[in-house]
Amino acid sequence: MKVVITRPLEKGKDFSEMLENAGFGTIIIPTLELVFKKAEINLEKYSWIVFTSPRGIEGFFKNLTSKDIEKVLTKKIGAIGIETAKEFEKIFKKPVYVIPDLYTAENLLEALEKQVKPGEGVLVPTTPSTRDVLKEGLNADLIFVYSSEEPENISKKLEELEKQVISENKNNKKVILTFTSGLTAKNFFKHCRPEFLELLKEQHVVSIGPITKKNVDSFGFDSLMPEKNYTVEGMLPVIKALNI
Repeated sequence: MKVVITRPLEKGKDFSEMLENAGFGTIIIPTLELVFKKAEINLEKYSWIVFTSPRGIEGFFKNLTSKDIEKVLTKKIGAIGIETAKEFEKIFKKPVYVIPDLYTAENLLEALEKQVKPGEGVLVPTTPSTRDVLKEGLNADLIFVYSSEEPENISKKLEELEKQVISENKNNKKVILTFTSGLTAKNFFKHCRPEFLELLKEQHVVSIGPITKKNVDSFGFDSLMPEKNYTVEGMLPVIKALNI
């Protein structure tokens, strides 16, 4: 079976390699491009730095001086999930203090509310497209260190994909669509012709977690998702179970 990957290109290649090693063919159609941004970062008033994606960590690191890095090592760190925590630990060689059991902003907020003391400032390096869960729940300050831009060639790539899906279906094979964020889904589906959208409803669709599933399903789907591990690694068993 063929799996459609809508992640940004570099991350999409990693996901593709994982799937190909598991015996799947892949079609990479990035519906997001990540653009890192310069930002003025003052760490003095923050006790906590909280990350909601590995890219937030990468963008944050790109804006730090050597003195800033030393200051980061004195802060308490929160991460939305294990992959984000791994990225932080790889770059800063420092363990993450808080990781929720379920990898959503709501669960991260719940975990942090038990740890953040009154008067402790919280900084969230993120993207303008982030949801306001942590900002509102913790009165956190957001700093935008990257943005998620829409590629210009999505419509053309979807025209090619439609032909591939039709070809697969003629051979009695379904295609598996994968989405790793609500924005990847929105950018994908808004470029689909109505006829193609209906064809896609006959395929398999896998979302990375509940928030992405909510966005995907708003287009008329009932997508599958991992039971707990909301990562691409967690998606893999769900995808494998469809390969029958």
